[in-house]
Amino acid sequence: MWRALALLLFVPALHAQTASPSQLRSGATRAVAMVQHGSTGFYKAMVCFSCHNHGLPMLTFRMARERGIPLDEAAAAQVAAKGLMTMPDFTSIDRAVQDPMIVDPAPSDGWALIAAHAAGVKPNLVTEVYARRVANWQRADGHWPTGDDRPPQSYSNITATAVAIRALQLHMPAQLRNETEARVARAKTWLLAAHPQDTEEFTFRLLGLHFAGATSEDQSHAAQDLLALQRPDGGWTELPHVQPDAYSTGEALVALHVAGGVPTTDPAWQKGLRYLLSTQDKAGMWHVHTRQVSPASVSPPYIETGVPYGHDQFISTDATCWAAMALMLALPKAATPSTPRPIPVLAPQGPKPWMETALFGTAAELKAQLHSGLDPNSQTPEGTSLLMMAAQDADKVKMLIERGANVRAQAKSGYTALMVATTYLGTSESVKLLLEHGAEVNPGKGVLNNASPLFLAAMAGDRENIALLLAKGADPKHRMDIIGMFPTSPLIEAVGFGDPEVVRALLAGGADVHEKDVDSMTPLHWAVVGHRAEVAKVLIAAGADVNAVDRFGYTPLLYAATIDFGDADTAAALLQAGADPNAKDKQGKTALSQAREFPYLRAALEKGGAK
Repeated sequence: MWRALALLLFVPALHAQTASPSQLRSGATRAVAMVQHGSTGFYKAMVCFSCHNHGLPMLTFRMARERGIPLDEAAAAQVAAKGLMTMPDFTSIDRAVQDPMIVDPAPSDGWALIAAHAAGVKPNLVTEVYARRVANWQRADGHWPTGDDRPPQSYSNITATAVAIRALQLHMPAQLRNETEARVARAKTWLLAAHPQDTEEFTFRLLGLHFAGATSEDQSHAAQDLLALQRPDGGWTELPHVQPDAYSTGEALVALHVAGGVPTTDPAWQKGLRYLLSTQDKAGMWHVHTRQVSPASVSPPYIETGVPYGHDQFISTDATCWAAMALMLALPKAATPSTPRPIPVLAPQGPKPWMETALFGTAAELKAQLHSGLDPNSQTPEGTSLLMMAAQDADKVKMLIERGANVRAQAKSGYTALMVATTYLGTSESVKLLLEHGAEVNPGKGVLNNASPLFLAAMAGDRENIALLLAKGADPKHRMDIIGMFPTSPLIEAVGFGDPEVVRALLAGGADVHEKDVDSMTPLHWAVVGHRAEVAKVLIAAGADVNAVDRFGYTPLLYAATIDFGDADTAAALLQAGADPNAKDKQGKTALSQAREFPYLRAALEKGGAK
């Protein structure tokens, strides 16, 4: 079916010359070298796992090994080690259980787990803990949310869901196989009903359905939908009103072949390949323009990684990864593929039998170990307790408390069992038990990154836990330093994840709709930055100032006109609530001048009185 569609759309391509193996190998070799160069430069400057300089590069390196493309294995191992021992930290059971660097489990930890697999890291107790947390964050309808707001590569729940599915399949513990299968089945149902809006979402819906084992018919239909977006020049676009680029074209080609069954010899696929070859620069990269042009702090501070294109370098690195993988897919597999170097530092040290039982065993198995002399206050050298490891399971928590486990015990990081429990959804019974036995809702100073149970519950989106903590006096204005860099309140964090009901729960519990962060941005500013139109409406109904000005001189409407998500939903909500359509930033720019390249936004602004 997809082939018939390709023939109808691209008849002229039937007679076009296919790319030669020498062209493909040359392009892929130069691209992989540039990705390695940029990834090495990134890890020297930034302590952080990133999709653009760790996740996709590790997948690219894996394919390079399979296709015989030269790779500096020592550098690849260094990049893998650096990326996977920071955020998240795959070397430490303590960091895995506590997750003090938690930021956005589905896309962040999910990509890290996929990257670890590509780098040759085998599933182990640490990766299994991260995978279970990712699994737990699945919503009732089957999707995984993201709190990120960086299109195209990191903003979509469809992308987050596809990534989470694959991460679970690679790293969930065998004891939870039934749970894994059930979660994947729910995710597949959600993906089948989803309505993708751009190439990124069409790509990851196809990949997600493939990972989830959808029928060949369903995968074929998803492939047809993606194929239909191809432009006459062979490329794909991020959004309908912009020009094709290598990011969208590369990811579409990879998904069409790997998940959609489209052969690399297909005329439409070859046309996309020729688009990539014609747009690669001399150094080996592809230049894609960033959509992150607002001053909002949506990423760590800018750094140079040694590759070209300045602020465009990160999305351009992503694009180069996708494009390189597309080129390599058209090459034959190597007769003797190389293998990644072992990375000893990523092997967790000192796991004990009681840890696995506490984390993944049954309550009966834990009871047997306690009867055999296991101390209910057992802990690691870093202070992660047996109770913390069991915190997700109310039966285990009850058993340990009855045997004298200290509910107020703190690890060296300051984390407690209550804090671990609140990083998960559906743990209200555990949270009740811990609170009833004296767990501290406001842990005070000395906690790594200033974390608190309420902040973690707000991030997880568990309204029951939020209500329990607020009833015990949890401070709704206490700010956690996300990845040690961004002081953020529970309300602003909940806004980022886009659940209106969680936002309502926090507002009802005393969160301040008018609060300002270190950049004087309000929750409404952040709702607009993340394109959370429904959350914006909740905040407006609660009295949020639609004309509040941050330290950059931006009102919420100015942000709505700066970040291109492909529609005008948030701008329309702001204008309807009385936002000034002619407000100016510190450079004198109005929303209309900011939105000059976005036709749908221009129309909404002009309708709202912008001049």
